[in-house]
Amino acid sequence: MINYFFCPDSYKGVNTILIKSSIEDLNKALLKKDKNETFYDDGSFYTVEYAKDLTLYAKLAESHKDLINRIIPSMLRRMKHSVTISADIDRLNAAYPDIWANCLWGWFAMEDKNHVCTFDFFCSNRKSIAKNIADGTNFDSISSLLFDKIKVTSAALEQIQNLGNGDSFKRVLESLMSLDNYNTKSWQSGGFRLRVVQQEYNVTISDESDTVKRKPQLKQQRYFNISAKLGSQYCFHHVKLGDIRIHIYPDEDERVIYIAYIGSHLDL
Repeated sequence: MINYFFCPDSYKGVNTILIKSSIEDLNKALLKKDKNETFYDDGSFYTVEYAKDLTLYAKLAESHKDLINRIIPSMLRRMKHSVTISADIDRLNAAYPDIWANCLWGWFAMEDKNHVCTFDFFCSNRKSIAKNIADGTNFDSISSLLFDKIKVTSAALEQIQNLGNGDSFKRVLESLMSLDNYNTKSWQSGGFRLRVVQQEYNVTISDESDTVKRKPQLKQQRYFNISAKLGSQYCFHHVKLGDIRIHIYPDEDERVIYIAYIGSHLDL
């Protein structure tokens, strides 16, 4: 998620209280251990001059001993030399030229394009951020930023990747995000409720007819591999998007929605 956090130009002459706040946010992010949130340290943090003959690290050590003794060592132990929020950082920067370039932390100056307010701000907006740069090619790398309780099977992931960046992908993404909203906001107990998804989240979703469920050939077409734990399951619930169908499996034990199939209408 963060690249160039220790960018020298980001800190020159900045109030150390604000720098401390920024580093605390970074440490908080590291503790979340999200697979997409890996970090890069180029070492410049220790050499950048805060003022004449005074390094930033020395200034922080002087005014914020708790930061130096506790937070920074903890943070650095967890750091990995890696890349950013997704492989598609160029598109991320292009989509957010004013605030999302290079780094996501630090409330220093609004014109400073290396920072974005706070970690909490990023968390509250991560879905819209990821949605604006998502397409079939980068979907896998940013899916954990898009969804809280949606899981995509390997077969469905390949089908999504084949959609590219056209209208079909956008319609599918909107539907998946609506399903995830239902899952996180409304599905707190009990079974999966089609009517709530339809009426409150504006998703055109239905169960299969008894005719489909009774015919072995048609039933078999809706039998998909879900996960190592669940094995294969009949996925009769499906979202209707014109010529596209999204077959899902709601796991009512874990309250997770598995996306099993995305493609043309199956036989009737």
